Amino acid sequence: MKKIRFVLVFLLISLAGFTQNLINLDILGVKVKGGALYVSLFNNEQAYKEKLVFLSVKAEPVSETVSIPLTLPEGEYFFSVFQDSNNNGILDANLFGIPKELVGLSNYDGKSVPGNFNRHKVLVSNTSKNVKVQLLKI
Repeated sequence: MKKIRFVLVFLLISLAGFTQNLINLDILGVKVKGGALYVSLFNNEQAYKEKLVFLSVKAEPVSETVSIPLTLPEGEYFFSVFQDSNNNGILDANLFGIPKELVGLSNYDGKSVPGNFNRHKVLVSNTSKNVKVQLLKI
């Protein structure tokens, strides 16, 4: 019994340094009944370049704005979302790599060419509450 208590106390002390933050990812411009939403989070530039997803979430398009609660450690994240209109589980693109389906990136308004991790990253901390991503037809 003492061993179990020691292990529990050790785990609690170890986890105290890893602050978790609850945020809501608000996806705007969702087409209701337009196919599932796929969310990918990248937690650093190298992971983004190598397409190593930190967290992946699938959600149903129940309204024009879908809110997904996420618990994340403090840090910088790149949020990528697409709505899979043909339900094949992948983001379809044309010959030039331009998406055929609705897509959204953190800190992206669709007025220019999407950038790299540093251009679209979002800081998640204990003061973060919401991250908004607008789905667009590019």
